[in-house]
Amino acid sequence: MDRQTVLIVGGAGAQGIPIVKGIDPKYAVRVLTRNPDSDTAKDLLTLPNVSIAAGDASNESDLRRAFQGVDLAFVNTNSFALGIRAEIFWGMRIFEIAVESGVKHYVWSALEDTLALSGYDEACRVGHYEGKSRVTEWMKAKSQTPMKWSVITTGPYIEMLHELFRPVKEENGTWVFQFPLKDGAIPFVHLEDVGKAVKWLLDHPEEAAGMNLKTTVEHASGTIIASAFTAVTGQQARYEPISIEQWFQVTPPGPPSYKMGSGYEGNSAEDPTLLTIEQNFGNWWHLYQRSGGNQGLIKTDYGLLDKIFPNRVKSVEEWMKKVQYTGERRLVIKNYNGR
Repeated sequence: MDRQTVLIVGGAGAQGIPIVKGIDPKYAVRVLTRNPDSDTAKDLLTLPNVSIAAGDASNESDLRRAFQGVDLAFVNTNSFALGIRAEIFWGMRIFEIAVESGVKHYVWSALEDTLALSGYDEACRVGHYEGKSRVTEWMKAKSQTPMKWSVITTGPYIEMLHELFRPVKEENGTWVFQFPLKDGAIPFVHLEDVGKAVKWLLDHPEEAAGMNLKTTVEHASGTIIASAFTAVTGQQARYEPISIEQWFQVTPPGPPSYKMGSGYEGNSAEDPTLLTIEQNFGNWWHLYQRSGGNQGLIKTDYGLLDKIFPNRVKSVEEWMKKVQYTGERRLVIKNYNGR
């Protein structure tokens, strides 16, 4: 039997790299990237089953070339570079091109439809969640023939504890995790386990068809995070709830007034569908403030995950032990303006 080819769109990004590395060598993996000469692309090429397709995920000609001879696909579009409107368009268009190209099984990387889950509360409208979740809802109306499809729904990477969620160290040696989380919880995902989940979807097409698989380490409160740090490092730590306004001063994810997606060709800073970093990430925290204890806005079926992935990382403490976490800074994801 000929080896099947998997196209990974977004394979050179933080989420895509562990997916490429985690896919079974029985597949030939093709990674679509705009920069085939990057250090990341060169690193991926050292894997025996990986090839690089140069091109842009928002260019039809590049996509059609990349999809030639492809059996399976995983697609993760760059929300921060595209903006809501362009991500919805390209999320749908890539799916259509995959069908036209003869792809047998297609996996879409999504986020929760938090606007709908909140009863359409504008305080829970988050740009990178909105674009991806609308594509998911559109896909639900599509048949499983001629192309099977699945969705993997992720969330904040636990690896962001290396940067966006990194603690600060006080003069007395205490580490302080400062979040505008109140008594809520962050449903972290572990990137390596996301890779394993995508592998499972690709390896089990019949069971995975139509599935929306939600991957979560645990619903981590600020206290859980600080306690895990102390347990792993032996150093004192505490959780300090702060306001969203304070968080933007302490750990800004980018220029607050920058409109995400305004750098994409066809968009402009005046585009009314684009959200500023301040709007987007201010609302982003509202999601987690309302998700404490797996009882609120964002929930996970941990029983299903235990069945499919019994050996996954199941707690912040377990992850910190695994990576030998120290609280020191380590770059994980690209700038939020997509540059």
